[in-house]
Amino acid sequence: MKEENFYSNKLTSFLLLLISSIFVIAGIFLGDKLINFEGKLFKSVILIFVFLLFSFGIILSLLLLTRKKPLLTITNSQIIIHNALISTRTIQIDKIKSFFIVNNHYRGIKTNRQIFIELNKPTEKYTKTWFYRFLNKISKPTANSQYSIQTDFLNIKQQKLLELLNKKIKNTV
Repeated sequence: MKEENFYSNKLTSFLLLLISSIFVIAGIFLGDKLINFEGKLFKSVILIFVFLLFSFGIILSLLLLTRKKPLLTITNSQIIIHNALISTRTIQIDKIKSFFIVNNHYRGIKTNRQIFIELNKPTEKYTKTWFYRFLNKISKPTANSQYSIQTDFLNIKQQKLLELLNKKIKNTV
């Protein structure tokens, strides 16, 4: 059984670390001048949330830079999605109907790249949620895509990964 592992992209993780560090350091030095809870409460609260968000970016980038295990493993019978923050998810290839790409754009720049996995039948626990019932009214493939692969931090291009995944589905059918 051939196993293919995909690790985190160290360059992307380093850029996240660099950008987050710049904003956190700027926030530390300029915090006294920008944060004024008495005069500008809303602006101060937003700046605190932005500081926390970039601090979380530093933590995530350090986790990805020091990670030795793969983020994605593809075998002939299953796809194993590892994540730095949540538990591992295993999906059997024979339960997968198709894959489709979803990219989020902000002013022409791709900010989020994912490959959604449309299942033949999602788990019973997932189908009982209000979120599934809501999505099922809008789009059946989106509702049946219980899992997704975040491709931003992988060391493979999104289109090549999609082609590889589609080959795996064709080989099992």
